[in-house]
Order: sequence, then structure tokens, then C-alpha cells
Amino acid sequence: MRSPALSPLQFEWTLGAFAATLAAHMLWMPPWYALLLATLVIARWVQRRRFARAWPAWIKFPMLLAVLAVVLFEYGDFTDRRAGTAALAGFVTLKLIESERRRDGLMMLTVCLFLISVQFLFNQGILISMYMAVPTLLVFLALNEVSAPPGTRGGLISRLGAVTRELVPLLAITLPLTIFLFLSVPRMSEPLWGSPNGTSEARTGLSDEMSPGSITELLADDTPVMRVTFEGAVPANSQLYWRGPVLWNFDNLVWRSARTLQRQRQVLNGPQTGAPGDLKYQVMLEPTDRNWLFLLDLPTGFPADARRLADGQVVRSQPVLSHYVYSAASDLGASVPTGPRPQDDVIEGLQRRHDANRRTESMAKSWVAETGADREALVLRALNYFRNESFSYSLAPPPLVSADRVDEFLFDTRSGFCEHYASSFVILMRSAGVPARVVTGYQGGDFNRVGGYLVVRNSNAHAWAEVLIDGRGWVRVDPTAAVSPERVELGSASSTSSAWIDTGFMRSLRDRFDALQAWWNRAMVQFDWAQQRDFFGDLGLDPSDWRQIGAWMAGGLGVIAALTAAWFFRSSHRAVAPGERAWRRYLARMRKLGVLRGPSEGALDFGHRASAQLPQWSEMIIGISRAYADLRYAPPDSAAQARLEQSVSQFIEQSSASKGNT
Repeated sequence: MRSPALSPLQFEWTLGAFAATLAAHMLWMPPWYALLLATLVIARWVQRRRFARAWPAWIKFPMLLAVLAVVLFEYGDFTDRRAGTAALAGFVTLKLIESERRRDGLMMLTVCLFLISVQFLFNQGILISMYMAVPTLLVFLALNEVSAPPGTRGGLISRLGAVTRELVPLLAITLPLTIFLFLSVPRMSEPLWGSPNGTSEARTGLSDEMSPGSITELLADDTPVMRVTFEGAVPANSQLYWRGPVLWNFDNLVWRSARTLQRQRQVLNGPQTGAPGDLKYQVMLEPTDRNWLFLLDLPTGFPADARRLADGQVVRSQPVLSHYVYSAASDLGASVPTGPRPQDDVIEGLQRRHDANRRTESMAKSWVAETGADREALVLRALNYFRNESFSYSLAPPPLVSADRVDEFLFDTRSGFCEHYASSFVILMRSAGVPARVVTGYQGGDFNRVGGYLVVRNSNAHAWAEVLIDGRGWVRVDPTAAVSPERVELGSASSTSSAWIDTGFMRSLRDRFDALQAWWNRAMVQFDWAQQRDFFGDLGLDPSDWRQIGAWMAGGLGVIAALTAAWFFRSSHRAVAPGERAWRRYLARMRKLGVLRGPSEGALDFGHRASAQLPQWSEMIIGISRAYADLRYAPPDSAAQARLEQSVSQFIEQSSASKGNT
């Protein structure tokens, strides 16, 4: 049997539910691909309203090839979850082009439910979670519309009261069940599908490489990287250097982390709590898909599944795939000690290309002649050079195009950001015989007065240098501070901040929203197996005893089932108008016979139409319709109610017998 055609109202319900679902995925899609899909949806809506038919068959296959080509061009293959989801969204959009039958509409709405669940692989924030209730509701309303014969359902406005009456009881049943299952269903220590962003790039944007522009791209991004709660007063921004990857090797274009096994040798295993006088704090780190943690220099306290490497970086045994909370401690006044083999630090800290940046090398050697190879004096000489010459801090500096890029920056352009200054300073020091390295991470942060914590954002991304001083170890030197002290004092690239967002009202609004997001992360997103174990412990249950957990699950589900059954029993016996139950039985029987009453069709009108469709029971149908109308609009009459119930029972009996005979 061929599937019935979609009515205009059914098609628009389907299109609206899909458009609401697709809108959430457009937040992570490439803008031009999202625009392409949105254009197809709008074009299909206009074409269906004007011509009331599907697009020509010849256009479908070329558009399918176009979607595949676009996804391959953007992502390279279909192995990444973003590529697969983008392709699926494109295929469903193309399915909308040919959707003309109820079967097509039901298929599209089913895929919409899948796309709604997939959205949480990309974003689990409170705003998107609240929004996803909208397409979910639209999908179920559309399913209700599409599954019914055309003309038997009204629009959303006309049925709003009925929808509300149906929705509220369902929420009263499903919410307790959802909360119970959220708290009780066993959880894994890490998400099965990885981090929400689902790419090989860290969401923070930092990697173990630094090339021109890699940090600058982050400075206009206010996405939070971590939220930090301190025990006691918050240090000044000039002390907040959040240590990340340490970079040693430079090929005159890209800085990379050390590749020798000695450099990655662990020197301190967790857990560590730090000394009594160290700064204590707790960090909630956003998912990064990287295994390094961000701590203030010098890290002295970190969790059990982490270790501090010889270069001072703290790394975890597993990548951070979900929100990760850890306690930390730091000695803000300490230098980073040398590794287990100090000579390796010297060798790697002096590596450079001797055939490049000759002007830089010549200037560094002249400083050595002036200072007598005093490392601290050489550091001061370099900082004074940055401070006294015509250097400027800029997020849009002139491009460096020559082979000797450090020379070009130090002597020609003299305009750049933290990457330029950290890189050129380290090459200057190495040319002067001083071991040096680049450290990347974050600097400073914004204090949230509502939540009482520090927010470190991508816009706080920073690069600085460390030099090896005899008797002290690796000492931090930030050459950017010599050129732009406000960059370090403010803790962010102030030139990227919008003045209006920092006004009193907007700042308060942003702090309140971020505090709400932090609560959502702690209470909902970050509710993992450890917190679930603590929850069961607070209830007096042993989470390792499956019998206790099984009894808890069975008891909770039993209570919810009993309350649900009691509610349905009470609602089914709720008082109704005289004859209403008999009339409902009659309408149910008519539906089985293929005759449906319209939403605004009166009893008498329905009786005349039904008698024409079922002439063999015409007299009985008219009699039932008149009896029901009299009972509803005439004074109460128990005899009339009895006659209606008797007539309905007789009709059901005869129609059933007749259908059985045929």
C-alpha cells in the first residue's frame, strides 16, 4: 500500500522540526556549509508552498555528490565525528527535497531525534541543553501531526490547551524518572566517545608547537579554558603564569617540544600536596583532548594520575576528555629546577641554526664582550634592548617573510606579540651562550565576583621564556612585559577586549552566566563515576556491592512505577460529563471503521457525514448523534443517558458482528 501524501500542514511541521534541529548543529559547522544547508531548507519551503511538489529527479544525484565533495574538502575523510555528522545533516537536507509521503516525513523525524542526541557530543553547555528541548518538542508534535490522517489535527495554536494538558502530566512522570536514572545508572570514568569537541585539536587551541599566529588566533576568543578557586587571596595577574607545553627545538619557523627521551623523563609522580606555605587552589579544566594540565609556576601539588616532567610541565596519564577537576599547589617564588641530567638542559637549551639570523648572533656576541658572559647581565641587556628601542606590541604586525625571521623582527619590523618576543629573546640568549627555552600557556585571568573564582580564557594565551641561571635553575623571563607591561598586569590582550562588555551591568551579567555555567558543569556535565560513588556512599550504600545497587534501582523504579500507575488510575476515573464515556467508545469504534471526527466537527454534522459513509447503519448513527447532542445541551436526564449507552453498545455489537461475518 502506498504511503499517504503529506498535507501542507504536515510538511511544514516536518520542515520546522528539522530546521530547529539543524540550527543547533550550525553552531559548530563551517559557516559556508551551514549557509548552504540553510539555503536548501528555505528554497525547499518556498518551492513546496508555491508548486506543492518535489524537486525534479535530475537534480538530486548532483546535489548528493556536491554534499559529499564539500564534506571531504572540509574534513578530508569521514572518520571524524564532525565529518560524519555534517554528512548526515546534508543527507537529511537532501531527503527533505524529495519528501512528499508520510513515510518520508516519519523517516526524517526519526533521524532528527538522532541528530538531537548527537548534538551533545559537540556541546554540553547549559544554553544548548535548554535549547535542545525546543527541537525535541517540535519533533514529537510533528510526529503526532504526520502520523494522523490529513485534516484530523489542528495547528499548534488551536491545540495549545490540549498540548499543555498532555505535556504537564508527562513531565510529572518523566522528570522523576530522568533524575533517578541520571543519579543511579552506572557511569564510566571517561566518556566512551571522547571529548565534546571531537577533534584531534585541543579545544584550548594550545599544542606542543608554536608558529607565527598560533597564539594570536586565540586572543580574540573568550571561550573559558579553566576556572580556578583559590584558598585565600587571589594573586596579582603578574604572578599568574599557567604553565603549559615547554618548547625547545626551533627550525627558524616553528618551535617544538623536545623529542629526546631524557627530556620526557618524569621527575616527580603524583599525588603531591605541596609544602605548607605554597599557594593552594582547585582547577576545573575544560575538555582538551590533551594530557597536559595547567598549573602555576612552580607546580608542587597535582593529582595522582599526573606527574611533573623534568622541564616543569605537569602531564596526566590520560587525555582530558571531559571536565576535569584537580587540586593543585604552587610555589610562586621558586625557579624550575634542572632535570635529572643537567647537561642535557644545557645542550638542548643552546640548540639553534648557526647558518641563520647572523645579525642577531653578532649583536649577542657584542653583549657578551660587554658583560663578560654574565648570564643575568645578558638577560637585563636584552630586556633593555626591547624596552629602549622602538619596539611595539601589536596583534596585527607586519608579516615576516625573509629566511632570517628573528633578524627581520629585531632589526626591521620591531612590531609583534608575545610569540615574537619570546622567540626572539630565546634565540638572542642562545646566541650569547645562555641556555633558554620557550614556555607556552596562559597568563592572568578574570575574577568572577559572583562565583568567587578566576576564569582563564583563550584570550589569556601567552608565551614567555626561561633561562638557565647557575645556582638558581630555570628562571622565568617575560620579554613582552618589557614592551607592554599592561599586557601582563591586565592578564590578557587588552586590545582584543570590548569596552562595553566590561561595563558594570554587562560584566555582572557575564559573571552571573558564567557562574551558572560553572554550576552546570559541576552538577550535571561532570557528574562522573567518582561523584556517583560519593552519592551512593552518602546514602549508606556500597557502590561495589551490585546487590545493594540492584536493590536501590529496583526500589526506585518500583516507587516511580507505583506513583505513575496511581496517577493513571485516578485520571481514568476522573468525573466526566454524562454519556461522555459512551460517546468516546462510539468514536473509537468509528475510527476502526475508518471514519474520523474532525477537531471542530459537531456531533450532528459528524453523524450526517458518517451515515453517508456507512449507510447500512445510517439510522443507528443518526440516533446516537441526536441522543448525545440532547444529553449535552438539554437538561440532565438519566433516562437519556441510559438510552445513549444502550444504543452505543448495540452499535458496537452489530458492527463488530458484521465485520466478523465479512
